[in-house]
Amino acid sequence: MRKLNPVDREALKRAIEIARSDPEERKVIDRLMEKEGWFAAAQQAVYHCQRELIRPRLWQPIPSDIDDIEGTLAKGDDGLGGSYRAALLLKRMLAAGLSRYEPRPVEALAEARRRAAAAQQSSPGTPASQPVG
Repeated sequence: MRKLNPVDREALKRAIEIARSDPEERKVIDRLMEKEGWFAAAQQAVYHCQRELIRPRLWQPIPSDIDDIEGTLAKGDDGLGGSYRAALLLKRMLAAGLSRYEPRPVEALAEARRRAAAAQQSSPGTPASQPVG
């Protein structure tokens, strides 16, 4: 059994819920759950959700595919390969306290920025010129 932190576990659970709302994907998720277990089904759900929202080209990775963020970024922009952009997005996600398995990364980042801005406005003495997210 893979050890997951609470943020990752919650994101994976949401990904399953979202992916199972698609009747065809529900079949895939249920079959994976039965044959390969919860984590395999959850990874498929993340793949489904992130691909739907980010819409990379078929060969391009999504954030959850990136294993070595800094190594990928150090190689520089790989253009159409897409690894560099996926690593940048994953780095932003993790910096915002999100999971690599976040099913809706763009929306979640926007929400994290809104929360940070609201918290900054409600904290007296915080410089307004500091960047958020």
